[in-house]
Amino acid sequence: MCGEVSEEVYFVEDILTDEHCKEQSCDGKCRSMRRTFRQTLREAVMLLWKDIKDMKWAVILITAYFALGWKYLYSLCPVVVITGFPCPGCGLTRAGVRMLWLDFAGAFEIQPFIYPIALFMGSFGWNRYLGKRKMGRYLKGFLIMIMTGMIIFYVWRMMNYFPGESPMNYYHNNLINRWVNAPGR
Repeated sequence: MCGEVSEEVYFVEDILTDEHCKEQSCDGKCRSMRRTFRQTLREAVMLLWKDIKDMKWAVILITAYFALGWKYLYSLCPVVVITGFPCPGCGLTRAGVRMLWLDFAGAFEIQPFIYPIALFMGSFGWNRYLGKRKMGRYLKGFLIMIMTGMIIFYVWRMMNYFPGESPMNYYHNNLINRWVNAPGR
């Protein structure tokens, strides 16, 4: 059978051919065995680059928003800029930066959902780029659980910490407040 191929053959591409798979009736399962780590990594980077190119306008708009928002807005969160209220994901960027700086306790203090989100992103990246699989129902279910938990946590934080304790502050300089209190209205 296909699983009985020796380890010497595992890294030699020429031996595991389509004819081998037909003879052993393994329905192409051998093809994944032909890929070395270097090939897998190269294919993953190429797929990531393809995804970025496919979403180029979204990437350009998000990059432009952050570049301009960093300079001209008091917050990068569009919900805060428009309404003045924090959103359910408030603090995720700061928590992510803290996590990258290995300040795990500080990241949890700002937004505890950074860890399930990081786990989801890692699982999604592994499945999409290394496993070349679509997002399965388990990952979708995990994403729905994260979003539901974030909304419940948001309501709890709003009831207990709004307004006053960062990041649960009200920002008076929001666009709706400016529009309602504009001169001539």
